Amino acid sequence: MADAPATPATPPKLTPLKSTTKRGFATSSFVLGIWGTLTFWWYPFGLCVASVATLFALISIAMGWRAGKDGEHLAWLGLLFGVSGAGAAVGSYRFVQLAFEESPPPILAVWWPF
Repeated sequence: MADAPATPATPPKLTPLKSTTKRGFATSSFVLGIWGTLTFWWYPFGLCVASVATLFALISIAMGWRAGKDGEHLAWLGLLFGVSGAGAAVGSYRFVQLAFEESPPPILAVWWPF
């Protein structure tokens, strides 16, 4: 017996491509946050990168943009790394200013005994 020819499968329905810039915005905050944290000791560069990461993360969180295939919120991790990198950069700069240049930050100038 001859088999009847199988009907061809219908082609998948074409849908417009989803925009990846929203997810990329949250991912860039995460990546810049890590980079800013790793280079916190390089004072102007690390602080600027961490600040941009914090800004991108805040925008991504405010707009509700998620990243990742399961909906992980990489913007929250970008905010965490961005704030910690900026804090480490400012803290290390103030430590160097206090320890090696012997000039206290303005907030400590009132209480500094030397």
